[in-house]
Amino acid sequence: MTRRVFVKNSFLTVALLVFSKGKLFATVTPLQTIALLQEDLLPLVKQLQSNSALYVLKILNHSKISNADKQFIRNGVKWLNEEAITLYGNTYTKLSYEQRQTLLQTISQTRWGNSFMYAMLAYSMESILGDPIYEINTDQKGWKWLEHETGYPRPQKAFL
Repeated sequence: MTRRVFVKNSFLTVALLVFSKGKLFATVTPLQTIALLQEDLLPLVKQLQSNSALYVLKILNHSKISNADKQFIRNGVKWLNEEAITLYGNTYTKLSYEQRQTLLQTISQTRWGNSFMYAMLAYSMESILGDPIYEINTDQKGWKWLEHETGYPRPQKAFL
């Protein structure tokens, strides 16, 4: 792996610098932000322990996902935290549940916020209902919740 690829792929495992009024406000772990956001949007993610945030990490590292889509996820995390700071003076993961819900209602009225929340919901559903070969939907909890009987043949190897 080249240094450039390593730095690019390390986005979610390192920290995101959040600026407010031109000054460094905080450092945030984007993976924690995404995990909490997915739980706030779809509480079933936590109940079924679907590894949704790690699934997004796989998406960000997959060669078949466009760079524009990957950048939108990165920007969405940054913008979400910037909005949290603007409205409440703290990053998303440090807000109360009620503050986070109000923030989500607020950003849902924006084009980027609506699109970002839609993308996170889509990835959450994929993680709940996807094949366990992708290290998601462990023990087929999502399938059991939905009372889904999988078709055959199932994937022999992960494509992500």
